Amino acid sequence: MRYFLGAALLLLTANINARSAQEYLPQNTDPDPAVPTPESVLGWDVGDWHVSHDQLVRYLHALAAASPRVSVKTIGYTYERRPLLQVTITSIENQQKLESLRNDHLQGEGPLVVWLGYSVHGDEASGSNASMLAAYYLAASRSAYVNELLAGSVVLIDPSINPDGVNRFASWVNSNAGKVPVSDPKTRQHVQDWPEGRTNHYWFDLNRDWLPLVHPESRARIVEYHRWLPHVLTDHHEQGRFPGFFFQPGVPSRQNPLTPDENLELTRAMAQFHSKAMDAAGQPHFTEDAYDDFYFGKGSTYPDINGSIGILFEQKSILGQTIDTSNGVETFQMAVANQLRMSLSSLEGAWALRDRLKTYQSEFHDQMLKRAAKRNFDAWIVGDGGDPARARSFLDLLDLHRIEYRSLGEGVRAGSLEFSPGKAWVIPARQKQFGLIEAMMEQRTQFKDNTFYDVSAWTLPLAYNLPFATVGRVPETETATESSQGLPPRADARAWAIPWNQLEAPGLLQKLLTAGARVRAASKPFSSQTTNSLQSFQPGTLIVQAGVQSAEVLKTSVEIMTEAALAGIEIHSIDSSMTLAGPDLGSTHFKLIRPINPLLLGGEGVSPYDAGEQWFLLDQRISVPVTIVSPDRLASMNLWDYSHLLMADGKYESLPESQKSVVVRWVTDGGILVAASRAAGWAESLCFETVPEACLETVPETPSEKPVESRAYSDFPDDRAKQVIGGAIVSSILDLSHPLAFGYNNAELPLMRRGTVELKPSENSYSTPVRYASDPLLAGFIGEDRLAVMKGQPAVIAEKQGEGLVIRFANTPLFRGFWRGTEKLFINALYFGQAIEATQLPAFAPPPEPETPRQQ
Repeated sequence: MRYFLGAALLLLTANINARSAQEYLPQNTDPDPAVPTPESVLGWDVGDWHVSHDQLVRYLHALAAASPRVSVKTIGYTYERRPLLQVTITSIENQQKLESLRNDHLQGEGPLVVWLGYSVHGDEASGSNASMLAAYYLAASRSAYVNELLAGSVVLIDPSINPDGVNRFASWVNSNAGKVPVSDPKTRQHVQDWPEGRTNHYWFDLNRDWLPLVHPESRARIVEYHRWLPHVLTDHHEQGRFPGFFFQPGVPSRQNPLTPDENLELTRAMAQFHSKAMDAAGQPHFTEDAYDDFYFGKGSTYPDINGSIGILFEQKSILGQTIDTSNGVETFQMAVANQLRMSLSSLEGAWALRDRLKTYQSEFHDQMLKRAAKRNFDAWIVGDGGDPARARSFLDLLDLHRIEYRSLGEGVRAGSLEFSPGKAWVIPARQKQFGLIEAMMEQRTQFKDNTFYDVSAWTLPLAYNLPFATVGRVPETETATESSQGLPPRADARAWAIPWNQLEAPGLLQKLLTAGARVRAASKPFSSQTTNSLQSFQPGTLIVQAGVQSAEVLKTSVEIMTEAALAGIEIHSIDSSMTLAGPDLGSTHFKLIRPINPLLLGGEGVSPYDAGEQWFLLDQRISVPVTIVSPDRLASMNLWDYSHLLMADGKYESLPESQKSVVVRWVTDGGILVAASRAAGWAESLCFETVPEACLETVPETPSEKPVESRAYSDFPDDRAKQVIGGAIVSSILDLSHPLAFGYNNAELPLMRRGTVELKPSENSYSTPVRYASDPLLAGFIGEDRLAVMKGQPAVIAEKQGEGLVIRFANTPLFRGFWRGTEKLFINALYFGQAIEATQLPAFAPPPEPETPRQQ
């Protein structure tokens, strides 16, 4: 302990304008000269340039080659095939027995385990740059303190949580750097081009993906997190709003109530070490303000519901080499030094508190079992909702989170829901991961504090649109069996039917269209005799008829369908175009699906998150090649080359009026415009009237308003929170007969509601396939005024205009890539929008009243 205190005091005196590794580090580091410094490998001092990911990888491998304290493992790859590294640093003796130490730790014994995670947002790069110094310090220092620390600890370093974003940002900053640093915040180096470096390859925020686990970076990381279950996990960020450095705890009233109180107390205890380090360096800092610990899908909060202590660090953003701030001129070296300072104070604090941390974690899961025993239910049951693939995707998520479940072995009725064996799963409450599964399943609508840094609800079965319920006893279960492969379609069939309610059906449709197959979609239900039985089919069912395909296309189509069936997609072989009920296959009720060629707007003014969701769906999930252009290039594009114009949330006011006229002509000629969130407002400004003056709205006179109510200045944050919808789950009602609702079996559909966009109601009675329910709130917080306005209002509108269509979504149906239950609405807009017909009723004039007979 005496070594530890001495090292701590020396650490605090590190020079904030440090250049070489030695200058950044504590004075008593006593580095081993055989261990390479970052500058000896990179060729420049840390902080002079922004390290690219390949340079970071090269240095860490050089460090591991030189120091027996260090091992490097590749745990996965990004979309751009950059390696995801886990750097493990401990004593030489411990390196020889890592696996046994890990097992001892998971049993409540063994070493202290600390996880240092850097730069999940690629343009918050001081973290990744500091990771090299933290790793070098632990690898090279011969101080008594470091020897003692590593003898009793395993330090896991995630040097770049988002390699693709880090590399994108490093390229931007370095290519815009001059010999003389420029501190003006308006200089090009400080103002990135769209989509900036924050996000991953598909423009997703990986710091919201710890629960959904959509992306390879998150999936690889979560496996290692649960393999090690660290006592402390740090999450190093940057921010541009506050003059000082932030570290957790956040606002205490905004901590998730499922997080144990002792977590907050341990985080406060750790904060004392951070504050001491920053005070000694003369760096302004703050805590328990601005940020929260509510959404468990963030890197600093997910650990809190798993028995670890997650800690968020927010360094003042530099975004270049140097920048003018309210504190004066601040440099990138200062930011790196602060991130290093917090890395070492985290190790310092964790080592000092190791006994408390170990006790807390070893008792955490027992506390969760006790919590489960106090609940008024013993298990959850989740059904497949008629789509085994969607359920399997949900269960895969449970597997990654180490949540136990078993196949239902008996029929169960819970309220209005019925669950059948083979089509439902039981999640017992009394399990080690009860805290996490409760956080994933609950539908909370009451909160101590109504201000949220992120979403206020994320109930995962609702996101997947799967029926679920709690039950008072654990029903009978059976051993889960691997889902059986489907029967391959008969090559000699007259036609094949593919139910559209399946998660993977759109990908299969796209493969068939790409192969040149003619595919139709049913607009009405029908029944046919298939190879095995009489089957009923719902609207949206895909029909591939053998007789209308060329020989080559037919052969390829059968191969594609066979592969899909063996992968589990349900495909039925039919021997006649004559059906047993409903329209025959050769009728007009089976609409030909034309191949799609969408144009996606992505550039300045467009939300990269929302545009990225669309790109990800098209590219990764259904393999549609999509052209992406910035809004300022739209005028140079020939829209008639594309089937759809996709406008994600964003600001489109800069588009000229002349561009509106072009879009109107293109839609009228058959194009399909899909506009979400604020883009829907732009779509509402289009004029499809033959006389433009008819589009001008008369602004009604506003009645005299009551005097503004006087409110206390301090009431503003709470009043604002009531008007903001940060993210809540609401119920909607589908028109199941509408093509945009094809593939849905239940008229009630959970939506993620975020933001306050309200759609202008359609004047056509048949153009609103999705409305908010009359009592919409399912989970999360929405202020009373906002909730009242939503009730019964349109959530999706699809209006026929000439030969084309304008589809407006109030919110993205692709929220963060994990709202799998509503993504079919968007997919239907792509493939079935072309099947929507005009629904304009003929003008009706009442007959003239008969003349009254004259009195004679």
